[in-house]
Amino acid sequence: MSTPAQRLRARIAANGPIPFAEVMREALYGEGGYYRRQTLAIGPEGDFVTASSISPLFGRATAEVIRRLDLVLGRPSDFLEVGYGSGAHLGTVLESLEADSRRRVIAVDRVRRQMPPSVEVFEEVPDAKETDVSGLIFSYELFDALPVHRLIGRQGGDVGELWVELDSSQTFRFVEGEISDPVLVDCLGPGFAGLAPGQIADVTPGWTQLYRQLADLLLEGLLVTFDYGFERRRLFDPRVRPHGTLACYRSHRVHRDALSELGNQDLTAHVDFTALREAGEDGGLATFAFTRQARWLLACGLFDQIQEADQTGRIEAMDLLNPAGMGEEIRVLVQGRGVDIKRVVDLELLTS
Repeated sequence: MSTPAQRLRARIAANGPIPFAEVMREALYGEGGYYRRQTLAIGPEGDFVTASSISPLFGRATAEVIRRLDLVLGRPSDFLEVGYGSGAHLGTVLESLEADSRRRVIAVDRVRRQMPPSVEVFEEVPDAKETDVSGLIFSYELFDALPVHRLIGRQGGDVGELWVELDSSQTFRFVEGEISDPVLVDCLGPGFAGLAPGQIADVTPGWTQLYRQLADLLLEGLLVTFDYGFERRRLFDPRVRPHGTLACYRSHRVHRDALSELGNQDLTAHVDFTALREAGEDGGLATFAFTRQARWLLACGLFDQIQEADQTGRIEAMDLLNPAGMGEEIRVLVQGRGVDIKRVVDLELLTS
């Protein structure tokens, strides 16, 4: 079987330079790509950690939200996790809830992995006409793994794009060219004043498209999205992020050489939460909060769980809340339809 790098070299050799989004898509999701593996490199021995790989208390907090939604909706609420990965979070959620055959549990991921028989598994987000959700739609670091285009500012306010070509030694390298699709400029937002000369912005229409799909699935309940990112104005601030946000993770080390080790390292770019929020609101959702992971967990009653945990569990919980780590860096967008958010989470803790 050929590797992602081999296929990309052959494609570029035959057809010329390609947008970076095509490279990222092949490296992460092509045959033999980083996320196509049955065993993902998540956790202390892998390339990066997630909240569920740090502590089961994270999944138990999600289960508590589902229980509260049960009371609000007056029946067992549905649970849909998009990008379930290793299944660690979903497994903890199921273990923490009382078994109820009336509860619909749906898992979506590009790679089908072993799930309990009670879980409906999809490789793509199901069509809203076939599947609606009354309950919780959840994702964790889903949007930051969508393939991005690398736009670059030019003199006079024009925008170009960084493409990927091969040099004389068959090594991948970036080359500046015209934008591959005019719609990419729309990702920078209405009234866009232009990128600073040389400034890079990593964007994808996929953020809006996928989020709107999820919003359309939600009949009533909450859409809760955890990810790395900022609101648009901060995300594209040339004073803070002149080189974009594309990053690579290998053995818990971060670097910027996104054209090396294709298929063998994680690639990620920060998310435009303004785009997500607007896509949800356009789909009829109400925005309840844009907050940090630590605040969300506290609003879901994590303190109660910490009190019941042993010493190891309490230490793990502190990592989830760490203001110098993911407790502060992971943002959470909370939107919903047809529910009183105050009956589900402590809104004062969530927004104060």
